[in-house]
Amino acid sequence: MGTNDRMIDLSARVLLVEDDPAHAFIAVTVIRQVLGDGCEVVVAETADEAMGVIRHFTEQDRPDLMLVDLRLPDHGGFAVLSAARAHEPSSQIPLFVVTSSMYDRDIAQSYELGASVVLSKPLSRAKLKEELARIGALPQTPAGLIQRALNH
Repeated sequence: MGTNDRMIDLSARVLLVEDDPAHAFIAVTVIRQVLGDGCEVVVAETADEAMGVIRHFTEQDRPDLMLVDLRLPDHGGFAVLSAARAHEPSSQIPLFVVTSSMYDRDIAQSYELGASVVLSKPLSRAKLKEELARIGALPQTPAGLIQRALNH
């Protein structure tokens, strides 16, 4: 097989930071319904685990989207937001906070730390599609992939 015969992976990559297995299952299911079954979803269960993953991002392997829960068993989602925005390869990735907290101060702090969107749990297909469309899709993902997902 020649160099031009290789398949190009157009699958979206997502980092999901969620400690609750039930919410993680729902989120992964919804993400794959919206972005396709071939979507790669990496799940981090703690802020420490997520920050370790973020530190290893490069321009070539960063995710196209991050979804972060605020209530985590260690440092919490705010630490993940700060780490993601401080690390250059992930600084421009769309960052969705998915939380059961609807306190105004938590929502405000999420946006102050660089969240693109704050969604309430449980994550829904309609809401994820709506917010992806509202923010203008994902810049690191080929436009056709996202457009197909939004039209699905």
